[in-house]
Amino acid sequence: MEQIIIRKGKPEDAHHFSELVILSSPKVFSLLFGSKVKNVMKNIFTRRRHYYSYDKSFFIEVDGKTAGMAQLHRFRPRKREKMRLSLLLLKYLNWRLPRSLLSFLRSEKVISNFSNKDCYLSNVAVYPEYRSLGLGSRLLGALEEEVRTVGKNRMVLHADVKNQKAIKLYERLGYKIESKIPPLKIRKERFEYFIMQKSA
Repeated sequence: MEQIIIRKGKPEDAHHFSELVILSSPKVFSLLFGSKVKNVMKNIFTRRRHYYSYDKSFFIEVDGKTAGMAQLHRFRPRKREKMRLSLLLLKYLNWRLPRSLLSFLRSEKVISNFSNKDCYLSNVAVYPEYRSLGLGSRLLGALEEEVRTVGKNRMVLHADVKNQKAIKLYERLGYKIESKIPPLKIRKERFEYFIMQKSA
């Protein structure tokens, strides 16, 4: 029988984070960071108190092997975290923030519009070889329990409008489409997302 555990992230998960975060939104991260994407993500993951930090990450393991990941964000004043992320990105991009990345950082204001009673779920991904085993559902269930433990009222997430498989999974788990956010433009590409939510 397989042993499945869900645990909080650690700095030594950086390699898996860099692989899985790209799987969660491959086009977006590749456009933002180009060929440096894995290296940038590995480096910033090991630092605390910002959007992509290990302290906001949860991993699911099967028989001791990492199978997937998600990040969970509690809402609170985010200016300091945003500044920290910007400085880390500057450092690992050789002190140059591409225009596309500046647009991406500005788009984070959409996240800050949620209530302090919400938790935000992001970068959900499972390695291809572990898909269709119910691991994504199991991971989300554990995060929902975490949300209840910290006294929050609901979970919210963004789902790519083109990713019908993910949307159907979220709907099966009780998430409902609340609205559609303004398109995010990165270079010549346009990305559209639904806001989905579920009461805790």
